[in-house]
Amino acid sequence: MASRDPLTLLETHGLRATRPRVLVANMLFGDKENRHVTAEWVADRLEEAGERVALATVYNTLHHFADVGLLRQIHAGDRGVIIFDTNTEPHHHFFDEKTKMLTDIPADAVQVENLPEPPKGAKTVGWELIIRVR
Repeated sequence: MASRDPLTLLETHGLRATRPRVLVANMLFGDKENRHVTAEWVADRLEEAGERVALATVYNTLHHFADVGLLRQIHAGDRGVIIFDTNTEPHHHFFDEKTKMLTDIPADAVQVENLPEPPKGAKTVGWELIIRVR
């Protein structure tokens, strides 16, 4: 990601700078920290900061960010938990089943040989590994 300036990120990814998008972008991209967040976590932090944004709006905003490549969606856990990752570079994760937290694993730390052929008509465009821990 070239720039982490929230307004520049929105603009360069073709997203209008609506109030909710700017609030969420400032929270997620306002510094150099990579984060793994849920929509609930974002909504809670916004509320703590005195900003009222509906949870549905937070979900929509995060999904829009993922759709344009600002975030990666990680489907973790057995209950359809979606965690949004600000690190969009190829990498893998440990998923702690107890705390529901993700920890990054560098892409080059995992070697896989003999990936299966994708289904007919499909093409492998990437892969990621999630290692569950307790």
